[in-house]
Amino acid sequence: MLGFGMMHIVQGVLSFELTGKNSSVGFVAMGWGLPMLLLGPIGGTLSDRFSKRLLLMFGQAAVGTTFAAIGVLFILDMLNIWTLFALTGVMGILFAALMPARQAWVGDLLEGPALANGIALQQLMMNATRIVGPFAASGLIAWALTGIGGAYLGMSSLFFSSFAVLFFMQPTKPRFRAQRTSIAADLKVGLRYTWDAKEVRLMMLMFAGVVMTAFTYQLLMPGFLENELGQPSKRVGFIFGASAVGGIILTLFLTRNGLSKDASKLMFGCGAASGVCLILLALAPNFALALVAAALLGAASSGFQMCNQVLLMQKTDPAFFGRVMSLTMTAFGLQMVVGFPAGAVADAVGERPTMVVLGLACLTVVAIGRFASRTMRAESRAAGALAAVRR
Repeated sequence: MLGFGMMHIVQGVLSFELTGKNSSVGFVAMGWGLPMLLLGPIGGTLSDRFSKRLLLMFGQAAVGTTFAAIGVLFILDMLNIWTLFALTGVMGILFAALMPARQAWVGDLLEGPALANGIALQQLMMNATRIVGPFAASGLIAWALTGIGGAYLGMSSLFFSSFAVLFFMQPTKPRFRAQRTSIAADLKVGLRYTWDAKEVRLMMLMFAGVVMTAFTYQLLMPGFLENELGQPSKRVGFIFGASAVGGIILTLFLTRNGLSKDASKLMFGCGAASGVCLILLALAPNFALALVAAALLGAASSGFQMCNQVLLMQKTDPAFFGRVMSLTMTAFGLQMVVGFPAGAVADAVGERPTMVVLGLACLTVVAIGRFASRTMRAESRAAGALAAVRR
């Protein structure tokens, strides 16, 4: 996750500096997002059928190799935007298998009340690396001895070290044993399960909607700093670092005060707060206030993600963990795909108006989800009352 956190910074800065356009940042991100969107469900099906540990081991080694290739090409001055797009697409294919397997493995390792704490610890780890990652990436980019090429080689070494750690971990058995069925058939069963389980479907759609709206601002930050705040794009690490600090503070608070008691209300509250804080970030008049708004946005978005994941895994049959989580993780693929037109709009009308629209869209998603949740609960109560009368 440290290498993953660094990737967003280095990739964004490199894409922007190659062309000087927001749309280029979104274009390269789309190279990562399209495979995630199209192949993510297949990756989730594989994680339900096979060892998640082995998938993670070999997938992370392949990502490390790809990072090393980008770093070497940059150092040799042989990298252009199309090559970066293609190699980022390779990483998207690999992450399509990695992300669902990593998230679903938590469900294999932990059960009962420990599951919520495990997800909270994972969220805490992710936010901690989001602090270290941006500063490490920014430092490597700014240091003349390493630069962007050295940053990619550093990320490569992190993924290979992760491979070594996974090698010594004990494997867990797959929750689902496929017998005489194809991957396509298992995928179809998983899609049917996700759609028929109304609460699971709502959690998944909510996650996708908020990620596509409130999280897409990350792709606009290099241009936002240069064009709106008069800051160099390389300072984007400070924005993401502030966001991660906010996420850590709220994660610790929610974990300390019992996340599972009111996870549903907290999820909708944090989702709405994400939209509001994104608008505040868009309207920030200077870099200092942008850091404050980013910290608030990080807290809100981290709280939403953690609550959503806890609810989703609590309501999902363990045999479908991989497939359900893969469908949820495709939201990040959608986010990257949305990033390209969002970057083009930002180039045309400016980063501030684009971010305000994204914030309003997030609020709309949360309002629709809240209405759907209340409707489902009312229907459930009515069905229960009718069953009681019949008895």
